[in-house]
Amino acid sequence: MSDGVAYKTSTSVNTESQTITLHRDDVQHSVEIHFQDVIALLPPTSELGTSQGQEYTLLHIRKSEVEDNSPSEQEKYMTTESIKVIDPPKVLLERFLISRLPEHLSVPSGPHDECNLYVVVSVKSGVCEAEAFFHNIIRRAFQALGLSEKHYQVHRTSSDQSIIEFASKILGPRAGSGIAQTALLLSGDGGIIDLINVLQPFRSSKFLKPTIGLLAMGTGNALANSAGLNRDSTRGLRSFLRGHPQNLPTFAASFSPNSQHLIDEGRRSEPLNTRDNPHGIVHGAVVCSWALHASLVADSDTTEYRKYGGQRFQMAAKELLDPSDGSKPHVYSGRLTLFKKNSNGQGHTEHLDRTKHMYVLATLVSNLEEKLFISPRSKPLDGQLRLVHFGALPSEEVMRILGLAFQGGKHVHEASVGYDSIEGMRIELDEEESHWRRICIDGKIIQVGKGGWVEIRKGMQCVVSLVVEDHS
Repeated sequence: MSDGVAYKTSTSVNTESQTITLHRDDVQHSVEIHFQDVIALLPPTSELGTSQGQEYTLLHIRKSEVEDNSPSEQEKYMTTESIKVIDPPKVLLERFLISRLPEHLSVPSGPHDECNLYVVVSVKSGVCEAEAFFHNIIRRAFQALGLSEKHYQVHRTSSDQSIIEFASKILGPRAGSGIAQTALLLSGDGGIIDLINVLQPFRSSKFLKPTIGLLAMGTGNALANSAGLNRDSTRGLRSFLRGHPQNLPTFAASFSPNSQHLIDEGRRSEPLNTRDNPHGIVHGAVVCSWALHASLVADSDTTEYRKYGGQRFQMAAKELLDPSDGSKPHVYSGRLTLFKKNSNGQGHTEHLDRTKHMYVLATLVSNLEEKLFISPRSKPLDGQLRLVHFGALPSEEVMRILGLAFQGGKHVHEASVGYDSIEGMRIELDEEESHWRRICIDGKIIQVGKGGWVEIRKGMQCVVSLVVEDHS
């Protein structure tokens, strides 16, 4: 990280182009920085543990030109740079100043000096950017904040069980004992979901919710995009430093006996109903889907498809709607029951007459991808479960409707699309082939047994807090 160069009062801000231009008064030299690349502005003297005279320190991401345009290669050539700024304009102070180290980064160590601040690097998430981002950006930014590597533990994943093991051996037991903890996850939605499920058995009268920071390193990054964490090139680091913990709403999905969790790209399965989980319950914070959405998530979860990043979902959808073998697209059979509340708060049940379906998706978030507004009425962490659904339609019409979701969520205004606020739902599947009995819970694929069902309900108790920034 650069030691910083002092720039005097000739600092200009262009709010239209969202850029900062820093001019040195003693030489003919200037630097232009985009707002989206700013991590934070640190004060001259603060509780961050640093002393910088009368100079503020601007932390930003500096990018180097690379021939390879792939995201994983670009991350390798990014770094955190610090620049000394004297008398920064008011707009910089309002947007980027961190007056003191946030409480969630000041968690005390344990009685034996064990760290309760963790950085979890999901090495294989998305297109494998997390390791380079940690090394080049996070580590250097923490250093500028006065956090050396002795102040936090780094956990790198080596398998799809790594975060589960971290949560079950460290995060869960300490949370159950009432110990304050913060974990910064460089991962996709799956990392959060692993934590939510593993933490459930540790709830007790002493339980203290861990604080979670999320940096968007996955493919869809639904939670990060919906919570406003992925608005700039810091991937959520700025929000983690300037934000505050808020309860993360969840739902609980219970499955009929003989349901299986599909793993290893669907080649293997493990029973969902176990001694520790007799009711086959899976907790989620993003989505529970069946039919087309669940199928395309499952089909695209392969090493070959993941190379294409977010494009993999559209590629899988095209194959499902226009099969390469010339067959017709599958129409899904099942019965839906919706659990709702009326304006007086009284619960009631609604049975859909339709038994043939193409799209059934319940969600707690607004975006499944950065530009895919699946539930435009959803607000960050509002806790309202919403259902988007439609029946069997020609493939061209399905693609048209899904295309409208990328236009600010216009699909919900289509006459053929149902869009409901719900407390929960139950799907009873009438599918002979197991291939069409797959349910997606936040990217995890559950295969329901023949003649089986899934039922989801809004969660009653939050087990983690997510750090988000107020953008109102």
